[in-house]
Amino acid sequence: MKDLTLSQQYALLALDGQESIHPSVAKSAVLRAVSAARVLETELGKADADSFSEFSAELQKAVQTAKTLKKKEETQIEKEVAAVLEAEELLKEVPDILGCDMNYDTSGVELKAYLSDETSYIRIKEGLRAEILEDGPISLEDAVLLWLLRESGCIHDLFSVSEQNRVEERMTEAAVQDEKYRALWEAEFHNVFEGFMNRFVKTKSKLLKNPYLEGVNLVFPYLDRRKSVFIDTVIFGTNVADRRAAAVEYLKKKGFAVEEIRVGSETLLKIGNIYYRIFPMTKTAYKVPIQGVNLVPVYWQ
Repeated sequence: MKDLTLSQQYALLALDGQESIHPSVAKSAVLRAVSAARVLETELGKADADSFSEFSAELQKAVQTAKTLKKKEETQIEKEVAAVLEAEELLKEVPDILGCDMNYDTSGVELKAYLSDETSYIRIKEGLRAEILEDGPISLEDAVLLWLLRESGCIHDLFSVSEQNRVEERMTEAAVQDEKYRALWEAEFHNVFEGFMNRFVKTKSKLLKNPYLEGVNLVFPYLDRRKSVFIDTVIFGTNVADRRAAAVEYLKKKGFAVEEIRVGSETLLKIGNIYYRIFPMTKTAYKVPIQGVNLVPVYWQ
């Protein structure tokens, strides 16, 4: 595998689990961040990268590029970055787990999602986590990668709520010592999504409803990237293990590779690179109660 550019490393982390056929707010955020990464990776590779004025100018250019990206340009960037990663066998399209949801299962709508190569995904993720959470200097490239993840709402996939406080401390320290880090950490383009999301949430009040958010003051901007799935199955008279086994059987019949992973006192389902908890649930459709289980994505613990 050849060395990946900054934008390719970011895309490998951020495109994982995103729907590949249809547009979404979350994928738009990722593609805008890719456009910013392309600007900055050129600057990071220059011999005079130590110049604050040069870096600051390119940073402003990157932010403006992300903010003003058109839909047609987003589509082109997606095609380009996906093609490169697919050629390296680092990214592929698989059935989207959302297709297992009761509301989509019989709809006939084709749903597919990106799946990143697990080995490369873990290598980049754990490398960044070690760089940020452990003592020592933070490279400018890793700081930029972290910033891209923050601005596109992906940082919650890598760092727990408690770890986010450590991230903030580390980047604040770096900003005090080097003005490039200060300029980077103060720059924002995520607010381009706020107007759309505020309008959307008026009609879809559950857009940001996620157990991860309850009672938590998040340090960084949050964008709901993962999908909860409701699978209708009999839950009356069953225990947790029975419900989990039924969900696993259903998912495997649908062609998904599912692993049961023990984490502390609970067992999670690992599907692709994403972990899920299972909750019993009853939905009502046309005044008829429907039993089932809800698969809720687990953000980094």
